[in-house]
Amino acid sequence: MQSDSRASEPIASPDPSIPPLTPREREVLRLLARGLRYSEIAVVCGIRLGTVQGHIKRIYMKLHVDSKAEAAVSAVHLGLT
Repeated sequence: MQSDSRASEPIASPDPSIPPLTPREREVLRLLARGLRYSEIAVVCGIRLGTVQGHIKRIYMKLHVDSKAEAAVSAVHLGLT
């Protein structure tokens, strides 16, 4: 089975002022917006807790948010929920 090189390419958001999120960042953001804890996101995604925390940090920076609530609102605006 061949891997799709596009799987790791960032996906543009509807708002051009928001840097594109990678598919994994979008998945983590979607799960965060659904109310999952970081540890639960790690289990669902099959990644380590530290990796989830790194994704969350980059998501917050890209979306210019400082909290889970703000990130969840952004997820709604991006159509991830």
